[in-house]
Amino acid sequence: MKKIVLLFVAVCLMLSLSAQTNFQNLVLDKALDKAKGEGKMVFVDCYTSWCGPCKMMAEEILPLKEVGEYMNEKFVCVKYDMEKGEGPEIAKKYGVSSYPTFLLLNTDGSLKDRVVGASFAGEEFVYKMKLAIGDISTVRMDSLYAAGNRMSRFILSYLKALQATQQYDKARVISTELIKSLNDKQKAYATYWFLYEDINISPLGSENVDYLLEHAANFREGVGKEIVNVKLASLFEVQLEDMLRGRNKRVTLYDVETIEKRLRACQMTDRKDLVDYIVLVKAMLTKNADEAFAVCTRLFPEMAEDKLSYLYFNPILTLKGKWSEEQKAELIKMSMVLSKKVKNPVLSDGFVNFANSIIPNL
Repeated sequence: MKKIVLLFVAVCLMLSLSAQTNFQNLVLDKALDKAKGEGKMVFVDCYTSWCGPCKMMAEEILPLKEVGEYMNEKFVCVKYDMEKGEGPEIAKKYGVSSYPTFLLLNTDGSLKDRVVGASFAGEEFVYKMKLAIGDISTVRMDSLYAAGNRMSRFILSYLKALQATQQYDKARVISTELIKSLNDKQKAYATYWFLYEDINISPLGSENVDYLLEHAANFREGVGKEIVNVKLASLFEVQLEDMLRGRNKRVTLYDVETIEKRLRACQMTDRKDLVDYIVLVKAMLTKNADEAFAVCTRLFPEMAEDKLSYLYFNPILTLKGKWSEEQKAELIKMSMVLSKKVKNPVLSDGFVNFANSIIPNL
């Protein structure tokens, strides 16, 4: 009976291990030879010891059953630290500069495709692998695009493949060309929304984002009010919070007023916090402590803890020399109240120190 139990455990262990992605201890040349003999390709996990996303992939995604079953069938899998052994040579040969990068190699060592960056689900990672080695490989699609293929279905597939493999530089160029070829009604179709929604493809200041902000009503009709409003709010938040944090050193009053006009045009009436952001940034730029005080005492007590940690301190510090003694007393009181409200002990101590040591000297 004991032998049967041990045998059962051993079989279960073998099945568990076989379900994981099977990384083999081979130098690259040997991996290429083995892949040739088995009719497979070579999958190379390019990582570094200090890369957090690399560790996440190694611990949470690559061991998944659905990932292992696919990878072991298609590839001879190897992994190399890009800072040790033959890693630096591989990095140089294949132009690896971001981590993690996953190389898909033909058996002659030529690059079939690459996937850059982590995936957060096994299904997502397998999909990226299928894109890379299938009929819609981005390398193959590069050639078709260069040859002049501009069919809308192909362009959409190409863009989604570039997005999935995080080739954002190409995606930005091609999406801009695609959007320019559409009329105003088509630009607001749900079909193309993924281009506007992904900040890597349509970053702040891009033509796509400017168009979205100027034609919000069209997008609400074509995509849906709630979805579009969430995206619009995030765009305004990023810009205004950078100003409140002091990360945008070149911001002018004209810039803030331009954002204010866009916010009004987008009819974001339910986001009073964004209006408060604008008032506070203006007060910081004009050194108007009275206006800043009114906003601070209204905005910060209701603000989420994660935002308080990076938005609270800089606006108050920026107005050094402008606060009255009465205002400083109220700011001290508010800081102490917030110190008891937040759960993070480091942030709580920060509020106490700010109240006791910083605000009295502003």
